[in-house]
Formats: sequence, structure tokens, C-alpha cells
Amino acid sequence: MSREGVAIKVKIGLKPNGRGGMWHDYPDWDKLPLTATETHQSHQIVKWRYDCCGHTEDTVDSPVGQQWGMMIVTEQFANEALAMYPDKVSIMTEVQAKAFWNNKANKKMPKDKVNSKSLTDFNTELTLRKSLGQNTTALEARITKALDRNDDTEEGVHKNKQKDFDDAKTHLGFTIKKP
Repeated sequence: MSREGVAIKVKIGLKPNGRGGMWHDYPDWDKLPLTATETHQSHQIVKWRYDCCGHTEDTVDSPVGQQWGMMIVTEQFANEALAMYPDKVSIMTEVQAKAFWNNKANKKMPKDKVNSKSLTDFNTELTLRKSLGQNTTALEARITKALDRNDDTEEGVHKNKQKDFDDAKTHLGFTIKKP
């Protein structure tokens, strides 16, 4: 079942950790009023997705020491987070969320998940069966399925269903609330 949520974009800075290093400076979600009755995690439909441009890169949108993250959260969480942290949290439209998801958070994510061991095992078995003169028709049918990125019935190559925003909505079970 799909959960309706709101996409929020969160500015994550750095703060000293007291030992000469730095910690990520996230908003303290435990201070949101909703945590008086339940955990903030129960309001996070899709947890953190981070901009690939981290704290050390210097870009116009993300200077050194700052990084952006996004989450899909309940409307209550989004409203409380925006009210408590207006300088760090903003509400994203579905178009903005999709652009961040596809072009920032998952830009470097592979489009497929490849199980090399399974493919190697299939190849080894095929080679052995052919060398023994055995029928390989059934095995070749399994290999065909393993190589079909849209067929999850055999281990092999599978479409990464979290790379693309639209696929992730279906796979992770969320929709974005219309304003």
C-alpha cells in the first residue's frame, strides 16, 4: 500500500565534535512536537537521500561545509520541521523532488544491480554442460531470464528500482501530496 507524503529538502551543515573533528549538523527531529506521542522515524516514509555533492565539494548550490538531503515524510512532520527549522528545511514540489532524486541523490547510482556470482555460475554450468554434450535448453531459458533486467525470477541483472524517482515511488510505496 502506498503512503502519501511530502518531500522536504534539508540543509545539513557541519559542527565541531569537540575532538578536533566535525560532525554532520542535522536538525534535531526529536524536538518536533509530534515526538511527544510517537517517534519521528514513524513519520519518515522514505529516509535520507543525499546530494552526491558532499561537504567537501564547492558548488553554487552546495558550498564547502554544507550538503543537501531530502526525505519523504508525513505532512505533519513536514509542517513541524518547516516551522521549527525554516532556515534548514523547505518543502519540495514533486517536480523538484524528482529532479533532486534523479540528478543529485542518485546521479551516480547504477541503473542495474548485477549479481556477478550468479552470472558466473550460470556461465560455468553452461560451459560444463555443453562440454559434456548435455541439453542446455532449460538452462539457457534461465540465463535469458537472468539477463532480463525487468525479470526478477532469476538472480543476475536486475533493474535498480530505486534509481529513478518514478520507479522508486512504486517500489518503495509512496506518492507525493499535491499542494
